[in-house]
Amino acid sequence: MDSTKKVSVLRHVVFLCLSITSMFAASQVLAASKEMIAAAIKEGQLTWIDSIVVPESAKAMEAAFKKEFGLPDGFKINHERLASGPIATRVTEEVRANRVTIDIFSAAVPAFFADLKDAGALLRYDSPEYKNYSQARKVGLPNEPGYWQSAVAFTQIPLTNPKLYPKKITSWRDLLDPGLKGGKLSLPTVAAGGAPLYSYVGWRKVLPKNFFTELARQQVTYDRGSSVDATQQLLQGNSIVAVTAAFRIVQTAQQSGVELVAHFPKEGVLLLGAPYGILAKAPHPNSAKLFVDFLYSEQGMKLYVDLEGVITLRDGMKVPEKIRKYSPPISEINAISMDWKGLDSQTLKQSQDEFKEIFQ
Repeated sequence: MDSTKKVSVLRHVVFLCLSITSMFAASQVLAASKEMIAAAIKEGQLTWIDSIVVPESAKAMEAAFKKEFGLPDGFKINHERLASGPIATRVTEEVRANRVTIDIFSAAVPAFFADLKDAGALLRYDSPEYKNYSQARKVGLPNEPGYWQSAVAFTQIPLTNPKLYPKKITSWRDLLDPGLKGGKLSLPTVAAGGAPLYSYVGWRKVLPKNFFTELARQQVTYDRGSSVDATQQLLQGNSIVAVTAAFRIVQTAQQSGVELVAHFPKEGVLLLGAPYGILAKAPHPNSAKLFVDFLYSEQGMKLYVDLEGVITLRDGMKVPEKIRKYSPPISEINAISMDWKGLDSQTLKQSQDEFKEIFQ
């Protein structure tokens, strides 16, 4: 046999080996999924709490999830949307009391995930879908192999109703506009902790303390711990600039017909990655694992992005034009660099105290 034929035969053998390996791996995954689906059906329900997904979106996602895995109509799914701070409080209380009712939760508070892992309160589950989030890991968004991976991201930025405030905000310092004085500018509830506090920590990396001292003189107001409330206040004219999560525009625009404008200040914005975690004592662990697989899948992520307008982190996902205006791909965002694993509770407390001191 000549060398050309030998190479051809060798390539054929390698191809067959790879194909067999791939088929074997796929069959293993399929078998594991079937076992997990059967176990989930036996569990009969799932409870998840989330800081992003609103009830209407949750219902659509849950229906698609049940259809994807052939779960019966009687499979019960309990969903509740809370701000990140209250989610952390609720989960902590359940874990400490050893009365866990929550299966899966999401919150943009990476230090909280780390604390739960250290306490042995998180279930280890390495979803096969995590491999499709390499770009998110590359830019440093929160992840811990085998425990959690940021699914989507959002950023707290200035939003305006162009009918009430037509000016462009190209710098954070534009918020010092005298025309915004007297309750016309609203901020997220930094003092309450959670995602707004992380945003403040990020802002302080690119903005000096005296900027916030000047900002406090604007007599700012605060949302009620909800980006939904912040955008509603903006639409009603109670504020004319709101610093909040931009992805809410997708819902407010559909409901009101008013297209709010998102501004990305040149100094940078903080990307807040939102991972999902499964509690170690989750009463329905198999249902939780299946739900994680679904949320991180291409189908689940497309639903997530289309319904909530968040920044997708899944590799290769296309962003609809109506969404990329306020939730562009992470490659197009000037993100403030953050050492998430090095951000300890003491630093957070110092930042929280500083904010309270400045804004009284």
